[in-house]
Amino acid sequence: MAILAGALSLAVFGLLDHQSILAEGVTLARTGAAALSLALTGAVLLLLRSSHPPTGATTLIVSLGLLQTPREMVMLMVGVVILTVVGWAINRALGVPMPVWAARG
Repeated sequence: MAILAGALSLAVFGLLDHQSILAEGVTLARTGAAALSLALTGAVLLLLRSSHPPTGATTLIVSLGLLQTPREMVMLMVGVVILTVVGWAINRALGVPMPVWAARG
């Protein structure tokens, strides 16, 4: 979700072909992309009732242009999936109660 929000925000502000914020500096468009991406991520997490603050960092990594190619974004997604699966498996193996889904209404 965070990667998609970051990439969508880059597209909305016409920054897909721009260098990262480190090379280009802070611009109004980059600030808008960062704000929009965080707002989208926050809104989706609220709708899913699944708060996860580190998701904001992932969103910013993309919307600030630190990951620029689709390959880099896919590799980040793969890393997140691996980390999630391994963490879940370790907690299960150690007997830590880990629900598959914990959102409560």
